[in-house]
Amino acid sequence: MSRKPYQHQQPANWYMASNFYKLYMLRELTSVPVAIASFNLFWGIAALALASPEAWTKWLAVQAHPLMIIFNLFAIVAALFNTIKWFEAMPKAIRVQIGEKFVEDKKMILGNWVVFAAITIVLLALVILMA
Repeated sequence: MSRKPYQHQQPANWYMASNFYKLYMLRELTSVPVAIASFNLFWGIAALALASPEAWTKWLAVQAHPLMIIFNLFAIVAALFNTIKWFEAMPKAIRVQIGEKFVEDKKMILGNWVVFAAITIVLLALVILMA
């Protein structure tokens, strides 16, 4: 005689139950366009480094297509949304203590944005100087 196996009852649309779950699923879905955009950049690096000049020219032509420009803009927005949510979650995951007090959540989020802005400025300066 065997026992009846446990079957968890989870509706297919469980994430529609609350706004928290909807936002969670949206944040997780942002990884898809970011991953596709990353593979696109890897394709460009491979075309530049390993392949013929025709491959690089072809990759550049694909990047100039209006659908690819729209997709890349969408991927940037998705990455920024994910960044915002991770910066908001970071103080909950890491508690930084200085002396006897913990650093306030707002200060930690602001610190993340300051570092993000500094790195962005440095990268933009490098791109402008190399162009």
